[in-house]
Amino acid sequence: MLKEIIKGKPPVHTRDIRLSTFAHGPDRVIVHGELKDERCIPIVDILGRNKEPGTVHHMSVTLLIAPDPLRIVEAEAEMMTVPMEQCPETLDCIERIKGLEIKPGFSRQIRSLAGGADGCAHLCTLIKTMGTEILHGWMVWKRSQAPDRKTPLQNLKGKSYLVNSCRLWKKGGPKYNEMVEAMEKEADQES
Repeated sequence: MLKEIIKGKPPVHTRDIRLSTFAHGPDRVIVHGELKDERCIPIVDILGRNKEPGTVHHMSVTLLIAPDPLRIVEAEAEMMTVPMEQCPETLDCIERIKGLEIKPGFSRQIRSLAGGADGCAHLCTLIKTMGTEILHGWMVWKRSQAPDRKTPLQNLKGKSYLVNSCRLWKKGGPKYNEMVEAMEKEADQES
């Protein structure tokens, strides 16, 4: 019903986030993310100034990811379009995320390191969103490296990130149970 209400209406604001993962060397990936906010209508800002439609935020974050444990090794960020000239001063918060592991609690740690009064809400949002791309992109790349050799589920990296990540992967949920059954079957076959 809500989709019918907005059908044919122009938006007043849009946010696009685009994430991509690239192979880098034998065991690493580079994950690139961009966030772009567009104001689609003229406004009057909180100081009473007229603002025309246009790009409000356009920024990117690029992360070098290494395994064992899966973590951020290098991090770079750029702000191409910002609403205030001082915004790029917050780019220093990107240094704080180097070494951070990709594991449950990632979003909370990013909020603590790159958000709040000492960071940037928009960079923080982008990096938090990149957490799942880091995991999924790395797993897709890793699984492409040995398509004929199945990694035993017991040794599969990233399981802890999946468990309790959604209703299907909650402990006792259908995907979790399927994984446990497959691990038990593998263990039986090995003995």
